[in-house]
Amino acid sequence: MATRFKVNPALRRGFETARAGERPMTKAGTMSKIFLLLALVTAAAGGTWFFLAANPQFLVPALIGGVVLGLILALIITFKPRTAPVLSPVYAIVEGVAVGAISLMFESMYPGLVGKAVLATFVVSFAMWFVYSTGMIKVTQRFRSAVTAAILSILVLYGVNLLLTLFGISLPFMTGSSPLAIGIQFVIVIVASLSLVMDFDFISQQVQARAPKSMEWVAAFGLIVTIIWLYIEMLDLLYRLAARD
Repeated sequence: MATRFKVNPALRRGFETARAGERPMTKAGTMSKIFLLLALVTAAAGGTWFFLAANPQFLVPALIGGVVLGLILALIITFKPRTAPVLSPVYAIVEGVAVGAISLMFESMYPGLVGKAVLATFVVSFAMWFVYSTGMIKVTQRFRSAVTAAILSILVLYGVNLLLTLFGISLPFMTGSSPLAIGIQFVIVIVASLSLVMDFDFISQQVQARAPKSMEWVAAFGLIVTIIWLYIEMLDLLYRLAARD
């Protein structure tokens, strides 16, 4: 899904400074929109979960539809930031449908897996915010370059794996539960976690630069993209670990 193949360009774009008479972007305003989008994702995922549990024949269409429409909306918001106030909530709902579908799929294989993934995502997100806000991790240009390069490498890896899959070829270390596969997935989770730190830093910088108030939606959207990506990767990691038991 859009959250998985992610360099988060929405938070790599520069924001313009608020014009005279225009309210500037604030941390409080951005946080309120982040929580709103999280609530929409959660509500949509929960509703989709219960609907698909009773109507499993719709699981694949819901998953594919959520992924495709979510990707389209993400691209529109990324390249047309002014659409963010309207499309970000729609994106959150659509991604919630996809998240609900994939969560139910994993839960049906290993009961309890989703709860662990949700908790782990929450803990890691809070930990990344803590280490950034306390200055334990400094977001330098070298840090940004390293994390961005890692994300691009992951993108290429997933792209190659997807292409080979179309020809009936699979990479064992991308789909299995071998120590190597688990190790690679663990590294991907770490990269997704560090990407959160970059997102926090970007938001902080734009608040200091007094970006326009409307850009709070773009910032909230970008962070939600990362959180969902982290959750999906965490779910995949826990699934691989469970498959070894």
